[in-house]
Amino acid sequence: MADPKNLRVLEAALQFAVAVHEHIDVLDVTRAPRIRAQLLRAVDSVPANIAEGARGSRAQFAKHLRIARGSADEVAVHLRIARDAGAFEDREYWRCENKRVIVCKMLTRMLYALDEEEARTLDRDRRNT
Repeated sequence: MADPKNLRVLEAALQFAVAVHEHIDVLDVTRAPRIRAQLLRAVDSVPANIAEGARGSRAQFAKHLRIARGSADEVAVHLRIARDAGAFEDREYWRCENKRVIVCKMLTRMLYALDEEEARTLDRDRRNT
């Protein structure tokens, strides 16, 4: 489908994951003991799914973008729990959350574009039969 190295959404997702990894060191695990592993698993899934999907068909790419979007939404929940439990300071929370929102918007735009492209292809195929 696309070369993963040329995808801006992948670069943004990697920056998002790095931001979470950088701030995970300040996470007070005594306040939310299992949140660290869950947060890292979910945030690492975002760029991994984008890269994996980019190597497949348009349908596979869209599927993996949806999975990445779901993982990003899961990260939002874990970040919020960590902040509300006092394990993350507001500054760290908002830095990660702002990067997450950017990635989610990019994923949504890409999914919309893929859906539009699919609709045009189906419409063209119907007219040609």
